[in-house]
Amino acid sequence: MKRTAIVLLLLGAAAGMGYAQSNDTIAVDSLYIPESVRQLEEMEITTERPLYSVDGEKQLYNVSDDPSVQTGTASDALQNAPGVEVDAEGNITLRGSQSVDVWIDDRPSNLSGEALRQYIRNLPAGAIDRIEVITNPSARYDGGGPVVNLVMRRKVKRNEFLTFGASGNLRPQVSPWVSYVYGGKKFSFNVYAEYDYSHTWTDQSGSNMMLTPQGDTSAVRSYTSHSDARRHGSYLWLSGHYDIDTQRTVRLWGGAYPSVYFHGSNTDCQWHEFIYAPGDYSYRNTSDYRFPQAGGFGGVEYTRRFNTEGEKLWLQLGGSTFGYHSNGTNTRTYTALVGQDITLLDDTRSRGGLSTYVDAGYTLPLGKLWELEVGLGGGRDFPSSYVHTADSIIDGVTVHDALRSMNNSESGWKYQGYITLLRRFGDLTVKLGMQAGRKHVEGTWDGYTTATVDRTWTMPVPSVHLTYQTKNMHTFAISWTRRTETPTADNLTPFVNYYTENYDVGNPALRPTVSHNLEGRWDKYFDGFGNVGAELYWRAEQDAVSSLGDVAYSEVFGREVSYTMPHNIGDAGLAGGTLNVTYRPTAFFNLRLSASAYNYHYRLQYRPGEWAEDAAWSGRLRLNAWAKLWDVLQVFGTVSYTTRQIASMNIHEPTFRTDLGVSADLLDRHLSLYLNVKDIFGSDGEEWQSTNPYYQGGGRRTTSSQYISFGLTLRFGKMELERQARTGNPQ
Repeated sequence: MKRTAIVLLLLGAAAGMGYAQSNDTIAVDSLYIPESVRQLEEMEITTERPLYSVDGEKQLYNVSDDPSVQTGTASDALQNAPGVEVDAEGNITLRGSQSVDVWIDDRPSNLSGEALRQYIRNLPAGAIDRIEVITNPSARYDGGGPVVNLVMRRKVKRNEFLTFGASGNLRPQVSPWVSYVYGGKKFSFNVYAEYDYSHTWTDQSGSNMMLTPQGDTSAVRSYTSHSDARRHGSYLWLSGHYDIDTQRTVRLWGGAYPSVYFHGSNTDCQWHEFIYAPGDYSYRNTSDYRFPQAGGFGGVEYTRRFNTEGEKLWLQLGGSTFGYHSNGTNTRTYTALVGQDITLLDDTRSRGGLSTYVDAGYTLPLGKLWELEVGLGGGRDFPSSYVHTADSIIDGVTVHDALRSMNNSESGWKYQGYITLLRRFGDLTVKLGMQAGRKHVEGTWDGYTTATVDRTWTMPVPSVHLTYQTKNMHTFAISWTRRTETPTADNLTPFVNYYTENYDVGNPALRPTVSHNLEGRWDKYFDGFGNVGAELYWRAEQDAVSSLGDVAYSEVFGREVSYTMPHNIGDAGLAGGTLNVTYRPTAFFNLRLSASAYNYHYRLQYRPGEWAEDAAWSGRLRLNAWAKLWDVLQVFGTVSYTTRQIASMNIHEPTFRTDLGVSADLLDRHLSLYLNVKDIFGSDGEEWQSTNPYYQGGGRRTTSSQYISFGLTLRFGKMELERQARTGNPQ
């Protein structure tokens, strides 16, 4: 922790000062300043700022107050932020989850994948003022997911470097990339491009039993399957930053990601029919598909700062688009059904409509005790088209398959506004927020049947955050948010999508999901050790949407078949607690232990008059270690274990995983290498059981989770702030 003394200009000339002193901390009781001193134009009083603190919904790590990390990178600084981990490849996780939005200076970074990983590897820690970790965002944040915000401390006056690199693994996967960064006093830009080839596979096996509404067994099946997926992809990212003057800034960004997927699979199935054409049957199903696709995005943002206290106005415009074309064959060959063999020729063209948005916000600090923020925004999804054409080859004759062909068009709009008010009462901070808006979706489906969707919702999002920090580094936080998640048009449509021997259908009766998130947290930070913390949480969902498998008689197939349909769960909730211990004797070593226990329960109506409910306790244990040795070598290790869990009419068996990694920065960081071993013991498979009384069964899925990954980076050039940090002058 950085400690700064109280500095008074010409303090030695002052007289009559009373004080109480304990160790290295001075508490000023009264202070007399002579007239000669009071006539000075400037007097600076600097107080101690803790290394870790809380403010509203944010947990803060004040990087600029941690001299031990100044010679490192943003990746090193993130390792010391509350609950944040960075692995050997540069992937950021928060509380063990990679579903994290990374922001820069209170705005979304719009970076992802290798582009984001290289950003945090190349950015010196000396460029960061603080890192804000937000696990239960207030109404100010639209998405509702966790956020990690990097707040910069100063502008880089001169910065230029060219970076080449490649990463890969033994699945196999290989991703060469190149990046060029230029930063001047007023203008900077970044260009990033990569190519990626990957190959993954999945093995699956299982069995199920389908029952009639009367409880009689209709069919019993068992199956095994193997699938392979190959991807050739690319990603191009460009961004620019221009300071019109010290108060006005314009930022632009854009990107594109064309790619093509190849997917193949084969499935062997044996089953026995008890009611409809009783007997033993089997088939082999093979498929081979090609998916070319492309997407693009871009935006511009203008920021106007009015003073150094944080008053600012920002305006953002942006848009994105995406489309794909898939074609392939799906062949099913039976061993005991004469004349039932079928080959489907599928061709799907999706032309994504343009999605646009505009957002504006204003932040107004009202002295040191109050802060007001307001924002308005909206977006429009212009119509997108989806055309699926299917032909069937039966006994060598090709015919149009009207059952599996369809045309679809969807569009929508959304607008919203928010207001947050923060008030500080000494060590207590209260932040209240409210977000409200309207959302509309519409769509048409035309095929074997026809359907339309036209729905509009109002979405209020209130939030309350209370934080309190004591002088001896105890922090307490209580937060509550209420959010509304609306169904998609695809989930609402009554249109039936038929496949080879099953189907799925939407549910027009779906209601929005309302969730309540209540968290209470305590943390204690210790100099030279780290921190100990505990958290209690309660998360309740009303009308949560879950897609459930079931069986029903189908006139199209002439027998009982399986289908999926989204349902509103009547009641679902999660309540539990987590204990976190971080041992951090230095800025370049930490050992984290996280242990949690929680109870999940649900109650849903899946058929008229029929309900399903269950409740069970589960737990997670996660141990993570990271160390940076001799300023060049980093080692990583993670072990995680999850006990048996329940979900909507499903049970998931325990999972276990171990990852180890090492990375090195050589030749004054001009050369970087990493090696990562994922899922060392090959135990990251998934086993499940269905508790649906009409669709019982279970299975196991194994993916290509066990592999060795590696990477190499060459850098030419050096950042100004990195140079200053290494010479001991990061200011």
